[in-house]
Amino acid sequence: MSTRSTRNRLHALSIFFVVAAATVFAQERPRPQFRSEPLADGLHFAQLAGGNMLVSIGEDGVLLVDSDYGQIVDTLTDGIRELSDKPIRFVINTHWHFDHVGGNKALAKAGATIIAHENVRMRMSSEQFLEGIGRKVPPAPAAGLPTLTYTDRMALHVNGQEVRLIHISDAHTDGDTFVYLPKANVLHVGDTMFNGMYPYIDTRAGGRITGMINAMDRALELANDDTKIIPGHGPLADVNAVRQFRAMLVGVRDCVQALIKQGKSRDEVITAKPTQDFDDDFSQGALAPDQFAGVVYDGLTRE
Repeated sequence: MSTRSTRNRLHALSIFFVVAAATVFAQERPRPQFRSEPLADGLHFAQLAGGNMLVSIGEDGVLLVDSDYGQIVDTLTDGIRELSDKPIRFVINTHWHFDHVGGNKALAKAGATIIAHENVRMRMSSEQFLEGIGRKVPPAPAAGLPTLTYTDRMALHVNGQEVRLIHISDAHTDGDTFVYLPKANVLHVGDTMFNGMYPYIDTRAGGRITGMINAMDRALELANDDTKIIPGHGPLADVNAVRQFRAMLVGVRDCVQALIKQGKSRDEVITAKPTQDFDDDFSQGALAPDQFAGVVYDGLTRE
């Protein structure tokens, strides 16, 4: 592998995980603020520093989708307390990455049941390797592991809502979960969608760009023009945003695949600018266009 290829790969995830976290938690900087907006009766879209969250409040207590970084779990619980004085009873993890599961341990110790796909518990239980930054991720503390897991789908009935958990295979990771509330017409798609940004795809953990495309197809099957769609990162979305994100994934995938068939190397694929038709709409996130092109190349060659 060339020095340039290695540098591109290291830079991509270092921005997304390490540098971002260091910036967020630097003591000299203000702590991130909990932000929320109502979606429907008892349901809120919430953001802090990590992945986007869904908060359900009602007589049964609080159900939370994803738990952000562990370093700021107090900020998270304080923000939820502003919405409800009920205890946090359930936490659903959409996948295993630490900007979505970091608060698990503290929330579980406070009485919450952690729920996720079985592959999330498997990956959190053992050392993982984030290839893009060459970083080992140690096993999560036992107290932070999901204690209730599923294989294909399951449902909870909380606060007057049916909460459907749907496994999405081999997309962002191999353990992605959609959280769908049909009565409220709300769908959380986790990191299978980065709204308005090029996404990171964890190919080492089973992620595939084709799986990301399939995830968007599944989202479009579930959603209608009125569905409020929560992406893993970025602003609240609708079906038009999903269609735009899907079109980008297909366009970049097809372009990179064609270049691979021509025998182009990773550096040559990146130099060909396979994302250029989409850069105006998707280059404002953690991954720059060249970095995303490299991620797509890595995934397709691994497939």
